[in-house]
Amino acid sequence: MFKRTSYLLVILGFLGLLVSVVLTPKSIMAEVVVEDMVYIPAGEFIMGSPSGEGNSNEYPPHKVYLDAFYIDKYEVTNEDYTRFLNEKGNQEEEGALWLDIESSVCPIEKREGKYQAKSGYEKHPVGGVTWYGARAYAKWRGCRLPTEAEWEKASRGGLVGKRYPWGDKDLDGSQCNFADKNLNSSWCDKVADDGYGSTAPVGSYPPNGCGLYDMAGNIYEWVNDWHDENYYQKGRLYNPQGPDTGFYRVIRGGSWFNTAWNLRCANRYYCTSDFTMNIFGFRCAKSS
Repeated sequence: MFKRTSYLLVILGFLGLLVSVVLTPKSIMAEVVVEDMVYIPAGEFIMGSPSGEGNSNEYPPHKVYLDAFYIDKYEVTNEDYTRFLNEKGNQEEEGALWLDIESSVCPIEKREGKYQAKSGYEKHPVGGVTWYGARAYAKWRGCRLPTEAEWEKASRGGLVGKRYPWGDKDLDGSQCNFADKNLNSSWCDKVADDGYGSTAPVGSYPPNGCGLYDMAGNIYEWVNDWHDENYYQKGRLYNPQGPDTGFYRVIRGGSWFNTAWNLRCANRYYCTSDFTMNIFGFRCAKSS
């Protein structure tokens, strides 16, 4: 009798566990297993800038619906990218290397046949990555680059009609890494002090409303879309993927080298896929 009761309890316990798994919402289950990524629920948001408040390619503001997705909590770091390079090598696509490692300001170097982050820059965002290099890393990690719409929705952190991920407050050095007095340039803010003259370790400033770090400043971020000056006037309003073809790819968020204008949530900048600069990095996304 004792054995039969024990077997019955084990079976019932297993069935209870199975039922709980089946009934657990997909979003909750996924949040457990997607490490260092933030779940962005499905829904609408207003993309773009009101007329007169941004560049011409940011008009008109329009309502966009996106399915749920995940996006990296932090920008991809030099430490992250070296693991990828040591497995895959610094390959070439369309005549361009994934990483411009020959640049004197590249935060990664090759020593004794192994790619390594320069000392003290392990937790800083990787820079000098082409769009090809960003896409290749994302694919290697089982992810993808975010679409431009996903990036902007995530950047806004649930705020509506605000200029920056934290709201409309002017930059003072406490919110993000940008062209402050540490840059010592003609265009920098001569008063604000963010503590860094170039990149900062990821997560050095407060997160936005979605729990995402460095969505403004630190390093520009490649997204998946081709750029089209007039795409907002003719683009899809349901899970937009950007134009089918183009000459430039979109980058978002501004960097430590840029002023407040470039750090706005709606700001759109663009470069060719093979272009590389030490202010260009990225973060990954994944469909829910």
